[in-house]
Amino acid sequence: MPDVDLLVLKTELTTDPLLRGYAAMTNAQAATSLNTANRLVERSIVSAALVDGAVTLADWTALNTANKQLYQTMISGGEIDMRSANNRSKLIAMFGAATTSRANLIALQNESNITRAAELGLPFIGEHHVAEARALP
Repeated sequence: MPDVDLLVLKTELTTDPLLRGYAAMTNAQAATSLNTANRLVERSIVSAALVDGAVTLADWTALNTANKQLYQTMISGGEIDMRSANNRSKLIAMFGAATTSRANLIALQNESNITRAAELGLPFIGEHHVAEARALP
């Protein structure tokens, strides 16, 4: 099991940048908070298959010729860099605000929930890790 960087953990606990309320938590509560997968992470690279799977046939059929060509061009590379605001906005703008495809593509940008510990580059945090970090000068 990887070592816990207690200085990183102490900084998180003392500065509480996300206003989780660590100061009022027990060591066990703080560890649980840090290990709960509730931090949404955006995807960086998305496969064209995932993008294509998010688009409904009805929404695809409703696209004009220019948007169909743009869509085909975007997915023809096999993957799309979703870190690019330009790529994200082009994909979303093709489909109307009330379409299923637009909602699916927006949801697709969000990969998953990770723990705050993982977001900080820390492994699983035990109650004892919180106690050790809090005891540091």
